Amino acid sequence: MPEIRGTTWDDFDAVVELLDTRSRDALGVSDVEPEIVRRRWLLAGDDLGRDSWVAFDDGNLVGHALLEQTQDLGLAVRDIEIGTVLLAHAERRARERDYAHLALTAVEQDAPVRDTVLHGGFALDREILRMWRALNTDVPEPRWPAGVTVRTYRDDDGKQVHALLDDAYAGWDPDYVARSHDDWLTFMTRHDEFDPQLWFLAERDGALLGCALHWRETEGSGWAKDIVVHESERGQGIGRALLQHALRTYAGRGAARVGLKVDATNPTGAPALYERAGFVTDQRYEIWVKRL
Repeated sequence: MPEIRGTTWDDFDAVVELLDTRSRDALGVSDVEPEIVRRRWLLAGDDLGRDSWVAFDDGNLVGHALLEQTQDLGLAVRDIEIGTVLLAHAERRARERDYAHLALTAVEQDAPVRDTVLHGGFALDREILRMWRALNTDVPEPRWPAGVTVRTYRDDDGKQVHALLDDAYAGWDPDYVARSHDDWLTFMTRHDEFDPQLWFLAERDGALLGCALHWRETEGSGWAKDIVVHESERGQGIGRALLQHALRTYAGRGAARVGLKVDATNPTGAPALYERAGFVTDQRYEIWVKRL
């Protein structure tokens, strides 16, 4: 049996290495970003030692699980036996916290995690698409609906932007769990990838209608974190204009491509919008859910 204990910050480098190895084994390349791992560990709403576990076998790290206040479970394991033990720890803690469900993201190629969820009572809920758009062709100039203006983010915009995102996602995803505002600020703005000049807010008469939030470009790639439009304003081209505005901004900063992730079941038409804008899917992620 592996040795299981609560995670500490001394485990960080070893966990990142495990995540990187498991990602490369499954995908051929790593999609692990240490900065994002660090941000998830830092969130104030989570108690790292009680909500995260590491598994060792003969002194080697062979498994890691992280339970977030969003009711998401991160899992990286060498085999199903380790996965099953870590899942049991996570379920007990989730019930202590009165969670309604657990949601776990996996890829088909990651057999140990997929076997764990298949045998652990999870059901496949939906897919997330990772898409990329090369910036080697011209991006059309955005056409804004009458009266709509765009500007970049200011510090005092945080609460209204966060509220817009929560309303948009909760409006179509019944399992959406919002982060506290302080945790949202930590995850979204308190790191080097945050650049307020890449957060675009669409307004009419000072009222926020939509936003497009992007990370600072690294190694020639930009990343669209969130693009949402208020429900009452959809269908007017605001989302398309925000997307075009961001792509042109990235191109002007020398980026070679822009990526994003989108829920394949998003009923707002976002996947089709991105396809029309030239984005191409290169990876599919499965969302597995277990009701508690």
